[in-house]
Amino acid sequence: MGDIEMSQVINVRIWEPVPQHVRINRYEVPLTSVLRAYHLGDIISTDVTFNRELEVEFAELEVEIDNLDEGINTVKRVLEQAGAPAGSEMRLSSDGKETVIPFGKKEGLAIYLDGVNLPDDVYETCNLNELAGLIAGGLASTGAEIRGSWVGRNETSLYIYSPCAETTYETIEPVLSAYPLCQSSRIVIRHGNPNLNPRTVRLPLHEKDEAARIYFYGKTAGSG
Repeated sequence: MGDIEMSQVINVRIWEPVPQHVRINRYEVPLTSVLRAYHLGDIISTDVTFNRELEVEFAELEVEIDNLDEGINTVKRVLEQAGAPAGSEMRLSSDGKETVIPFGKKEGLAIYLDGVNLPDDVYETCNLNELAGLIAGGLASTGAEIRGSWVGRNETSLYIYSPCAETTYETIEPVLSAYPLCQSSRIVIRHGNPNLNPRTVRLPLHEKDEAARIYFYGKTAGSG
């Protein structure tokens, strides 16, 4: 008699600050569809973990799979195709030991804009949508995409994912350094799992840099 395949629950941790409706459409729907189509299992629960500022740090899926090797490979393939970031992990326990299987390819870059300390005229004349438009060309050239934003008590974030966060930052840094709204912002390169050794860049104040102010306040940037 052959071995009987036993189902096993694995924890899938996606290191992305993704809101619920986006998580469902981007990750849960395609994974559920493939697992059910091939009779490999199903998602049985979901959860998220927040930091002290109530920003999502990561999402977790509890997945019951019926064929361990094929199920793990399928989960990895489907979620990576959906854009799961580097540093994401699958965790499973067996005989009292936990195994961690890393997955994900895209690297995160998070721009945290200072929402309280800049001059009033900066907040009156600049906004997040304009910043997104100004960096759009650079993002496209590095294969990057903006996936969302978050508004906290003191900061507003913009989340960007690309094959290489360092390259993306180098590409858009001239705009970030000059755009008035980016003063005093912090840029987290390889944002997400702390095991990716993220680094943070703090941009200086430049409200007295008249060239930058005229360039952007006069809407010269992006005007073609």
